[in-house]
Amino acid sequence: MSNITRDEVKKLAVTIESLAHGVQSALDNNGDVLAVANELVRNNLTLVFALGEFYATQSSPATTKSVSAKVVSNPNNTKVANWHNVRDSRGRFAPKSVNV
Repeated sequence: MSNITRDEVKKLAVTIESLAHGVQSALDNNGDVLAVANELVRNNLTLVFALGEFYATQSSPATTKSVSAKVVSNPNNTKVANWHNVRDSRGRFAPKSVNV
């Protein structure tokens, strides 16, 4: 569902309301509650996701931000040691003080 509208959300709410009345009448008449309840739950989940999408599209600003890239530099030309998975001559992990 892309770009959901307010009318579609209202239609889902009306459907949920009629299904809730269907569950109540099925309970009163000893009818098949499970089928109507499953449809009610499915529509409730659809409504939750539709409301989230509706909120996201309504609250997002119309303007887009421009992002400027920064150049990362090493002004002192220092070497950064990568000590990930460094091993000594015996095959063990080396501490940072050992020159390998």
